[in-house]
Amino acid sequence: MKDSGVDYPRGVAPPLSIILLVKNEHDRLPAALPTVKWADEVLVADTGSSDGTQKIAREAGARVEEIPWEGYVASRNRALSLASHDWVFFVDADERVPEALCDEIRARLSEDGEKFAGLRMPRLSTFLGREVRHGAWAPDVQFRVGRRSRGFRVSGGRVHETFLADGPVALLSWPLLHEPYRDLSDFLRKASLYARLSAEDRYDLGQRASIAGTMLRPLFEVLRSLLVKRGFLDGKIGVTVAFLQGWYYFLRAAFLREIEREKGRPVARRKTA
Repeated sequence: MKDSGVDYPRGVAPPLSIILLVKNEHDRLPAALPTVKWADEVLVADTGSSDGTQKIAREAGARVEEIPWEGYVASRNRALSLASHDWVFFVDADERVPEALCDEIRARLSEDGEKFAGLRMPRLSTFLGREVRHGAWAPDVQFRVGRRSRGFRVSGGRVHETFLADGPVALLSWPLLHEPYRDLSDFLRKASLYARLSAEDRYDLGQRASIAGTMLRPLFEVLRSLLVKRGFLDGKIGVTVAFLQGWYYFLRAAFLREIEREKGRPVARRKTA
């Protein structure tokens, strides 16, 4: 770490590393990299691409490091250890950093960065060409900018990792732009993967499948997205997101039941998935 724990004079923004953890992102990385070129370092941590991702990153001026895939938490922490600077911003290949957010990050770090261990920001998702401003995917506040000397790290299970730091975290105004799925098929593929991983985490915690978790929880999530979180205000895309949210919860419960059968263990206690 080149500048660990260094406090810069007010008005001077400390150097910042941006990390992208990627694998086979040749189609999305070219759009993401131009939005992060303002950083003092752009580190692309590649976990085994075979589609030219590394070449694209190097041609864009990024530093490329090959690391093993050890799961979302361990791989992010390994990438974090390779950054050159104390302040780090994690950006995914399906995200874009608009100029307004870049300016806000720089301004906050230069004005009072020494007061904080990190920065959070809202994230605005787009799906099937439409912005999702309500429902289950909003508001989507992300903690992505942190200071390693203040314990910035990643924790969690197999999926849905959490970013942590030791100290106060400020909230920014401008959103990080997010295009999480290439199309509906991409959503269904990822939903199946994440639901399976989440079910494995829940099994390890002692949770078991139930009728309520399989049948009622998905319906609850659809209604929650549409009505409680006002997804209906987004029109057709809001309705789509609500039903896809319910589908994810159904898959998670179904995978949990499948895991129980695979393990062949008697159910000691039953909890809602």
